[in-house]
Amino acid sequence: MDFRQGKKPVPYRGKWVLPTVLLLGASFTGCGQDSGYQESLINAADNSQGTFSLPRGTGVGAPIPLWDTALIVCPYSDTSLIPEKFAKDVQNLDTTSTDSVQWLLFSEQNNVSRFSIERTAVDFCQGESLPIEYESNRFWSGEKRDGTWSMTPITD
Repeated sequence: MDFRQGKKPVPYRGKWVLPTVLLLGASFTGCGQDSGYQESLINAADNSQGTFSLPRGTGVGAPIPLWDTALIVCPYSDTSLIPEKFAKDVQNLDTTSTDSVQWLLFSEQNNVSRFSIERTAVDFCQGESLPIEYESNRFWSGEKRDGTWSMTPITD
C-alpha cells in the first residue's frame, strides 16, 4: 500500500499505524463524556415512581464521587456569572459550538467533577440558557419523549 506525498510514492512500512490512529481517535472522542453517569441518570428516571434525586457516588465504581451541589450548563449559556467554586472548571467550555450536549459539574467541597451528557439521551436544557446550581437533595421528575428523558427540577 502506498501513501502519496506530493507525486512521490511513500511505502507503507508500519502495520500498527492504522490501528494506533483508530485507537487514539476513539480515546479522544470519548473525552469529557461519561456514559456511566448518563446510564445512571437513565436508570434513575426509569426506576422512579414519579420523582428521584440525581445519582450520587456510593460504593466502589460509582460514576461520580459524593457531591453537595451540581451546576448544569446548557448550550449557549453565559458562563461569565458562574459561582466561584465552578469558575475554573467552566472557563474552557465551548458552549456555542454545539447544542447536542450539556455539562454537569458536581462539587464536593473544593473538588469538582465535570461531565458532558448527550441531550438526545437525557436533556436538562429545555429552553434554559443560564447555568443553574442545584443542591444534592433536589428532586427531579423525568418524562420520556421520543426516546429522550426530559429532566425537570421539582420546585418547593
